[in-house]
Amino acid sequence: MAAPTPLAQAKRQAVIDHILAATRRLVLQHGLDATMDQLAEAGGVSRRTLFRHFETREKLLAAAFEAGITGYRNQLPRYAESGDVHGWLRATCESAHRMNSTIGPGFFELASRTDLSADLQAAEARRRQEFRGAMADITETLWRALGRPGDPPPSLGTTITAHLSPHFTAALTIDAAQGWQAAADLAYRAITADLPPDMVE
Repeated sequence: MAAPTPLAQAKRQAVIDHILAATRRLVLQHGLDATMDQLAEAGGVSRRTLFRHFETREKLLAAAFEAGITGYRNQLPRYAESGDVHGWLRATCESAHRMNSTIGPGFFELASRTDLSADLQAAEARRRQEFRGAMADITETLWRALGRPGDPPPSLGTTITAHLSPHFTAALTIDAAQGWQAAADLAYRAITADLPPDMVE
């Protein structure tokens, strides 16, 4: 059998990317118990198409979350050397909370349910690892940009991780009835409050 042409491969990948994006949107907003019929309808494809690309519903859900994880760091602003470190930190807080505000029940189910399939457990473990890695990168970048030698203090990493977490966004938007912008502003203030006095604006 002849190998697929580059054009055929590109079309196949475009279909997969479309399915994953539609699945992620539906599940994040409505939860992990979406059926294959609902997922097919959300993607505008047939159940047969879903099963052609994904062996099980759980593998489809896991792949959808994995695709979202991969894009997370790419959407955070990069710090430019000799740039405005506080401006970058503000932009990072805003970007993180803007992204966090688009997620819904599916994310919190993934983070808290104990009955996840092995595929979804692996996706959640990867999400946590990727998120913690992104937070470590932000902490290290901030510390270096402010001209400090050595490793940043663990408390700074903890503050950044807690205040850029989707759970923090949810607390502000649901419990305090504030927008994601309020979460971003409070995160920026909490992070800068944890810096040595001579490093604050």
